[in-house]
Amino acid sequence: MGGKMKVQRALLALTLSLAFLALPFASASNWKFDDSKVHFYMYGLSTCPHCRNMKQLIPEVYGSDKLTYYELNGNQYNIEAFSNISRLTGITGVPAIGIVYDGQLVAVIEGEFNISATPEIVKEAIDRNGTILIVGGVTYLIPHNTTGGMNLTNALYELFVRPTATTTTTPAANTTTTTTTTTTSEGGGEICGPATVIALSAIPILLRRRR
Repeated sequence: MGGKMKVQRALLALTLSLAFLALPFASASNWKFDDSKVHFYMYGLSTCPHCRNMKQLIPEVYGSDKLTYYELNGNQYNIEAFSNISRLTGITGVPAIGIVYDGQLVAVIEGEFNISATPEIVKEAIDRNGTILIVGGVTYLIPHNTTGGMNLTNALYELFVRPTATTTTTPAANTTTTTTTTTTSEGGGEICGPATVIALSAIPILLRRRR
């Protein structure tokens, strides 16, 4: 009788352990985008048609309280903050958009992009444990499992969410250049100004296309 009870307890413990281990996978598979957790931060120019377009589209889709806009024209403070973003990422054109989801910087995008692709971009960043960086039509991942990647992500978060002209002026290490071209959406990526492609502590990736 005692041996039977021990076996039953062992089986119960094993069942509970397996159920516990399965929880993260079930949670990941059932993940749903919550638009109340997203916020967009954008650097732009009043003279840039692509900036004006994104400045109009984001509030239309997600609400007027979901966009923080930094005007560069005539604002030296914002210009210096944007210059620091440029040093860190190679972004030189506008709009330059940071997407924050649930308090985390999940994407930094140079140029216009398909707003309807936002949930996919957020999920991609979460699945890959990193921040999506799109510069000059090239898609990179800034990994969160490396010191360099986290330092870069944190610096960019400060520049988009709490920008100051002196937040950071030091580029990340391991600067490389690539010519691989990928896009997250069809017809996107229009920018005002030149664009350079520099990967700083980032890995080129190919995002899954929307079906």
